[in-house]
Amino acid sequence: MVAGTLALGLVTSCSGQEPGEAVPGNGSTGESSSGSEPETPSGGTEPTVAIPPRPADLPLDDVEPCSLFTKPQLTELGIDQEPETGTNDDQLKGPTCTLEISSKEPFYSFTAQLITDRGVDFWLTGERNVDAWLVSVGDYPAVDFKTKGVDDQECITTVDVADGQQLMVDVSPLEDVDYKKLCPMSENVAAMALQTLQTLR
Repeated sequence: MVAGTLALGLVTSCSGQEPGEAVPGNGSTGESSSGSEPETPSGGTEPTVAIPPRPADLPLDDVEPCSLFTKPQLTELGIDQEPETGTNDDQLKGPTCTLEISSKEPFYSFTAQLITDRGVDFWLTGERNVDAWLVSVGDYPAVDFKTKGVDDQECITTVDVADGQQLMVDVSPLEDVDYKKLCPMSENVAAMALQTLQTLR
């Protein structure tokens, strides 16, 4: 399966596109606000919603993305393939770890990516070609987003772990699945990775 994160260059392209939508989440840990009605953003380079402070900084420097998933976590997720390390060389560069469930439909693929050159506010400015909204993962502010106007291909959760850094998890099914079902999955995987990251810092 092609990891959805590897296509983020298309997601983030905003030239000639309508601005994305940003709405506040419900603030509960690991609980998506995907069902909320989006509001029209004000545009500009500042986030259209206030991002809450993080409990502590968890810098991603020198972290291997696949090290963020323990064997018990992989078992809990039902991962049946060896985690695969890689690198995203698209607009959002950074090391990746891909986890796959290939033994049961719709054959989910999770890709975790460590981004160290921009924070989660990048998705909330109204300038990306995404629908984005604020959520909370493990008491950390996070953003859920998807390609603008596309409701059944993926959901991406990205956690504000440090200034200008984000821990991103993309979930992509082989078949079409509504994003409202996908976002809780990406939030859950992000919460697991965040929990492990806290033990490393």
